[in-house]
Amino acid sequence: MHTSYTNNLFQSPLSPQLSPDPDQSADFDARYTNPAYSSRPPSSSSEYQTSLGGPLRARLPATGQDRDEQEFAKALELFMEDNNIQNALEAFAQSCSRHSRDLRAEGLENQYRAARLMHLQAEASVLEAEAATWTLLLHMYARTNKTYPGGRGGQQTSVPTVHHTVASIISDDAKLLQCARMITWLEELASQSLDYTTEQGQGPRFHQTSGVWSDTQAALQDRGNDPGLVTELDPDATTRQKAALKRDSSRDEDALNGYLFELVKAGRISQAARTCTDCGQSWRAASLLGGGPNGPTPLGPAAQQQRGVKALEQLAAEIEAGSNTAMRIIWKWACYQVAEAAAESHQQSSEMAGKHEAALYATLAGHLAKILPVCQTRADFLWAHSRCWLEAQVDKQLAASQDQDDSDLHAAVSVGLDAVASNRHAQPEEEVHSIVLDDVTAFWPPSRLTDALPDSFEAVLQAAHKAAEHQPDSGMEHWQMQQDIIQQDFAPLLARFVEAEDDQAAQGNAPQSATGDKQRAARLRVGAHLALALCYLPVEVPGPQDKLHIRSQEEVDEDTDLDGQDLNKSDDLPLQDSVNQLLQQYVMHLIQTEQHELVPIYACHMRQNVRRTTYASYFHSLTQRDMADCRAVYQSAWESFTRWPRGDINGETELDDIVEQVMGESFWAMGKGPNQWAATLRWLAFSDSTLPLAAKEANRALRLLSLGGDPAVMAGCSHAFQALKQSSDLHTALEDEGQLTTLVASRPDIRRDCIELFVWYQFYQLAGLYTAFCDMCDDSSLDDDSALQELYSLGQQYINGALTLCGNNALASIWGEQDTAFQQESSSHEVKIWAAPAVTADSQAEAQQGDSYNTVADQQMADFVTSVQASAASCCVPGIDVQVSCCRRITSAALTAASLSAYQGT
Repeated sequence: MHTSYTNNLFQSPLSPQLSPDPDQSADFDARYTNPAYSSRPPSSSSEYQTSLGGPLRARLPATGQDRDEQEFAKALELFMEDNNIQNALEAFAQSCSRHSRDLRAEGLENQYRAARLMHLQAEASVLEAEAATWTLLLHMYARTNKTYPGGRGGQQTSVPTVHHTVASIISDDAKLLQCARMITWLEELASQSLDYTTEQGQGPRFHQTSGVWSDTQAALQDRGNDPGLVTELDPDATTRQKAALKRDSSRDEDALNGYLFELVKAGRISQAARTCTDCGQSWRAASLLGGGPNGPTPLGPAAQQQRGVKALEQLAAEIEAGSNTAMRIIWKWACYQVAEAAAESHQQSSEMAGKHEAALYATLAGHLAKILPVCQTRADFLWAHSRCWLEAQVDKQLAASQDQDDSDLHAAVSVGLDAVASNRHAQPEEEVHSIVLDDVTAFWPPSRLTDALPDSFEAVLQAAHKAAEHQPDSGMEHWQMQQDIIQQDFAPLLARFVEAEDDQAAQGNAPQSATGDKQRAARLRVGAHLALALCYLPVEVPGPQDKLHIRSQEEVDEDTDLDGQDLNKSDDLPLQDSVNQLLQQYVMHLIQTEQHELVPIYACHMRQNVRRTTYASYFHSLTQRDMADCRAVYQSAWESFTRWPRGDINGETELDDIVEQVMGESFWAMGKGPNQWAATLRWLAFSDSTLPLAAKEANRALRLLSLGGDPAVMAGCSHAFQALKQSSDLHTALEDEGQLTTLVASRPDIRRDCIELFVWYQFYQLAGLYTAFCDMCDDSSLDDDSALQELYSLGQQYINGALTLCGNNALASIWGEQDTAFQQESSSHEVKIWAAPAVTADSQAEAQQGDSYNTVADQQMADFVTSVQASAASCCVPGIDVQVSCCRRITSAALTAASLSAYQGT
């Protein structure tokens, strides 16, 4: 199934505004700007200014999608330091929130560019939906406090109040707790939507007389004869007289009730009561607070505010009533009656008045049927179903917890009915008592409310989904993802991300739009971080594990038989595979977009075989890049693997194992040419711990390269020695025999390899002189005396160097007397020097016939032979006799490698 990320979660969601932690940010900056943080850096620990984006941790602030990836990586680093997944989820939500607000602010500047405005709003909606997802994970699983979100019910008393009992019921029932957490999430989204609307100046505005019905009062004072108009202005006039208010008063009333409903939907009952008081409707404020200053079942922030409630006064009122649930039942019954009357008034009137009032009081009573008409989004439908179901379940358990019989409860309820029956327009007292007692005979809630509610929490989700079927399909993918999180259906959730990327890969390199690329990048980012969050959240999954976790390579090996079949058949294994696939896909995306400093942060969480395979491919792709870039990547990986040795990471040796795998793969991939293999040596030279392997592999490569005869051989050797020079020890040892002696004395483990490297280094330097000599011989400008003199000088340098290399006393002393393989015996060698002119068009035929030419003066040649003889005598080990002679026969313009002749003779 392909999951699209172009649509909005809700029709008008607002991203969460979580307050950043300045101390945490300061701590992060302090850790990553301290050069002394790393305990054992590689062989060179300085920062490198590279083409990968500047110093490793000093990149400029990114924008757009790249900015999201940078901020998410920073939040993940903080989590890896303090192991607080709650902080990480908050940081994820904050990042999405900031970016979405920036996009909406940019949209305000492009109001007259319709296409641009719609594009920005669509991007902002995607980020808002994503922020809602991170907030959902935070509410459902990250906040592990048992009293969250129902609280403790306020200040503790000797006898528990009804709010204490309600809080205990929620915290002790797993399904109620799950439902309460979801409701808290929905109410927080609604609360932040209100805040954003207010900040933008788009919310409703009320004044002190907004709820006083001034227009209706003026009409009554003018003694208008309108049969449909109320004749009295008390709060119950409209329902009692079955009459209406003036049009303007009715609209003001519905606007106020609509705003009050939004406040209650956001869990802000106390604010709704203050709004009523400010608008001149203190009577409505009193009716809203009948179940407590924060509602009958406060959740989240409202539950935390219960601490300031005067619990002793509440307890006294409940004791006076004779039952701690009596007043709650009466108040809910009254709210139910108001909702029914308001809904009836709305049905009989063409005005909007009554619709939101019915929903407002239906929420307090748990009357689902009267809330649904005002629901506009999937979130509204889910909140209405879940809130009513939770209230009903709590009331049922409250009723079951009462230890008095029905007669006692009836007596307690009767105490609270006097005020209702004393109204001069109310029904007779006996009739009121009869109605209420009928409702509470089987305890609250009555069957006519509970019959409309689902039987279980799972049924609540299904009913809400069915009720919202008429909603637009936009955001359906996001909604499904969040429903999976609520129901802990993690396997299909992660599988959709994997399948979407697999489908993308199956399409090959098909061209995509910029929008499509952004959607893919966002999907990869969300999928990877969602997988990581589920791994470190205390979520329960099927199988033997207490929670979802990334299996180490050792666990995989233990559960695999000789045929490669997994012996562990638990249901969480597909989750493990999906987690590793998502991480690998995201890491490859970071590599492709050249966000190299982020790669090791996520590689730390991958399974060992996946991590090493991915990093091997990563290093291969960078081998032809600038050496400073490769060092920066290596240093970043080393710091991450040693700082966060999580799971099956072997700490300081992890990167050594990876580069060893890289070298092995390069050797067996010789189809790419020896240059690639030689260039790969650089990954072994960045750390002292891989120095023995670097010297060994370098000799191995140079031996094979020496068998070639094309220019690529010299290029490969250049790659090899350039890589080896990344190690300061090897660099100095190759250039200086004294440093070589010191190195092999201090590192006996690399003694032989270093000596061989030194020989190869000198050999290929001589090969370079030889090539230069040949090039000069082919040059037609040798008629000039200075050019000839330069040619003679170059040839003399070559022969002197070759003889020095073959009979070097220093090499013999370095190799040591105990190594008989290198001991020299008395022997004699003959070095022949062929002097040849440049083969031009005129002399080519004669040269082929073997004619001889005196191209060099006798005295010059004699001097040259004497010089070579003296060099040989000074360079060779005692006991080796080198005889130098001259031949004037024309051959091809080449000089025999005296070094090889002497070495083979030895």
